[in-house]
Amino acid sequence: MTTAERLRRLLAAIDDLDLRGRRAAAFLEEVPPEEAVRALDELLRSAQRRLDPDAVALQGLIRGLDAYVPPPLADRLRRTAEAAGAHPVEALFTQSGARRSFDHDRETWVDREMRALTLGERKAMARGRNADVLARLAQDHDPAVVRNLLENPRCTEREALLVASRRPARAVVLQEVFRSRKWGVNRRVRKALAQNPYSPPVLAVQALSLLAAQDLREISAD
Repeated sequence: MTTAERLRRLLAAIDDLDLRGRRAAAFLEEVPPEEAVRALDELLRSAQRRLDPDAVALQGLIRGLDAYVPPPLADRLRRTAEAAGAHPVEALFTQSGARRSFDHDRETWVDREMRALTLGERKAMARGRNADVLARLAQDHDPAVVRNLLENPRCTEREALLVASRRPARAVVLQEVFRSRKWGVNRRVRKALAQNPYSPPVLAVQALSLLAAQDLREISAD
């Protein structure tokens, strides 16, 4: 049984996405980096062919890479992938910056009423029921506010897409969307993150790796 097959079986048996991510990160640390890179490369290729077990495994892997793989391991896997010519795997660990950087002074629109409120007030409102207020808070630049919003059961795809597609946007806010248990697995939200020029490249690449071939074709055509 190959390393990829072992990882596929391990992760497919775990329902909880966070637990799947933790186990994926632990697995990558347990095996030699060359084996880990080969497994990642195989799963990336097969998941793009929409093989469900591989898509499930890859989803857990991406969660693990984003949240639980320590920087030294990520750097080791990146260097191993580079040496092996496994460029899709190398891209998962890219260290380059976003195409555009957030600048408060260049914001095109500011909700001055919301901006005048304290952080604590906005965080509390993000847990509320008012749909209009939630939509306005989707424009907030504080990750704690956005985290509360995304965790709110009344948050809909509309608000999640507003956060994911907003430009300009802070990288830490976009990372909150990607790490959201509910919205980070939403296809349209992942697509918006991948297309946002303010997304850090590592986040954009990881979001792209979870998209269907049709979405990838649409993005490449833009």
